[in-house]
Amino acid sequence: MFGLGVTNAQPALTGTEVTIPLTVTTAGTERTYRLAAIEYRPAEAGPFPAVVLSHGSNNDPAERASITAEFPVAAEVFVGWGVVVLSPWRRSYGKSEGTWDEGYGGCGDPSPRFVDAGLESAKDIGAAARWLRARSYVDPERIALVGYSAGGWGSLALATQPAVPIRGVATFAGGRGGPGCAPTRVLAAFEELGKGVQVPTLWLFSSNDSVFPPDFARRMHHAFTAAGGTATLEILPPFRQQGHFFIDYEEAVPYWRDAMRAFLRRIGLLR
Repeated sequence: MFGLGVTNAQPALTGTEVTIPLTVTTAGTERTYRLAAIEYRPAEAGPFPAVVLSHGSNNDPAERASITAEFPVAAEVFVGWGVVVLSPWRRSYGKSEGTWDEGYGGCGDPSPRFVDAGLESAKDIGAAARWLRARSYVDPERIALVGYSAGGWGSLALATQPAVPIRGVATFAGGRGGPGCAPTRVLAAFEELGKGVQVPTLWLFSSNDSVFPPDFARRMHHAFTAAGGTATLEILPPFRQQGHFFIDYEEAVPYWRDAMRAFLRRIGLLR
């Protein structure tokens, strides 16, 4: 189970709830779902660069229903740089319609479906990116993906699909599984995505993340880059008692702000 990204600090930034259409085809049947999302915008007129900021995952239906997906701490940093932030609830989370289709089976399964799970998450994240591209106040050529935990994994999966043009992907504790959950299959999944991701990526991990400890994060990074992916790995200082959730806290912003800003400049999102 992964944290969803439940914010523990509440900056003054206020978001607006919007609805994003997502059409999926299952067994030959097409259906459109309404995904809820929170949008944060700078005060000026634009057009602005933009990011899709994606939440984590959870096996518990009650936990999924309670997610807020708002990420006001991180959103305030991005908006302060003049970036529009769109944080969608994926299917079955919070106020969004649909069923939970991004599960990978289980840690004890012979072949957990990590890549398939990421590609399923990518459908929702891609719908959010396409929605942003259609906004008059967004520069459609300057959109990036930012994701926490499973949201980071889904963002990397989306980056294997050139039909949704993005500048790059940044992840906070991004991935599925871990050293205690089918580690060999996890590394194979990172290798598979590394073969397909064609944009620069930034990986942020805390040195006391118990889900993806630094040594395993380095192994994931090696699997991804050895397969052809481009990734900058940043192992950040330990945060409180559990570094997996550092995206949620205002006091952790100094740990990741400079690396994120440098990355966004490098990919041309910030000028």
